[in-house]
Amino acid sequence: MPSSESSPKARSSATVGLLLICTFLFWPGAWEAGAELLQCPAPRTSEYRIAIHCSSRVLQLWRHAELIREYPIEAGLGGIGKRRSGDHKTPVGCYEVSWMASRICGKGHKIIEPRSWCKDNRFVNAATGPALEKLWSDPYGGEQATVISINYPNEAEMLKGYTGDCIHIHADRRLFNGALKKSFGCIHMFIPNAIELYNMVEVGTPVKILP
Repeated sequence: MPSSESSPKARSSATVGLLLICTFLFWPGAWEAGAELLQCPAPRTSEYRIAIHCSSRVLQLWRHAELIREYPIEAGLGGIGKRRSGDHKTPVGCYEVSWMASRICGKGHKIIEPRSWCKDNRFVNAATGPALEKLWSDPYGGEQATVISINYPNEAEMLKGYTGDCIHIHADRRLFNGALKKSFGCIHMFIPNAIELYNMVEVGTPVKILP
C-alpha cells in the first residue's frame, strides 16, 4: 500500500513545477525597485515581451529572459492609471498587442492617407473616423506612421467598468526641443525606435505597463 507521505522525488517535482510557474508569471527584471508587483497571467507563447516603465519613461523589449532593447518613451499627460475615456491617462496593467499598422513596414495593416483610423479599438479603413485617430498624421509618425495597438481595456478592466479605447505604442513626429511630447494616454516613441520595435514584435506579444 503506498505511503500517504509524498516521496522526496515527488516533492522535488512539485518544487520544480512551482518554480516554472513563477518564471512564467513574473518576467525577470520587469519591475523597478519599489514598483508595485503586477501579477499577470501566463503569457501566450511569444519570443518577445514588452515592459513599459512610465515613471522612468523607458520601454524594455525582452527576448525570453534577456533584455535586448531599451527605448525612451513618453506617456499620458494626465498621469497613469487610466479608467475612463478622456482622462488622458496611460493604463497600468497586463495587455497584449491586438493589432499593428504601418505606412512603411511590410506586416500588419497598411496605413493609407486619408482612410486609416482607429475606432472602437479596431483598425478601420473608411472615409471618416474619430478626429484624434488619423493614423497617417504627424502624431503617429506622419510619412513613417507606425502603430502598435494594445487591448485596453482588458477583460478584467471591462468588468470593472473601465472605458476608453485606441491606446497604442506609436511613433510621434512632433518633438519639443528634440524631446517627445506627452500623449492623450498612448505611449509615444521616436520614429526610428518605433519602427525597430514594430518589426520585432507580433500580434499577441505580451505588454506590461508599470507605474
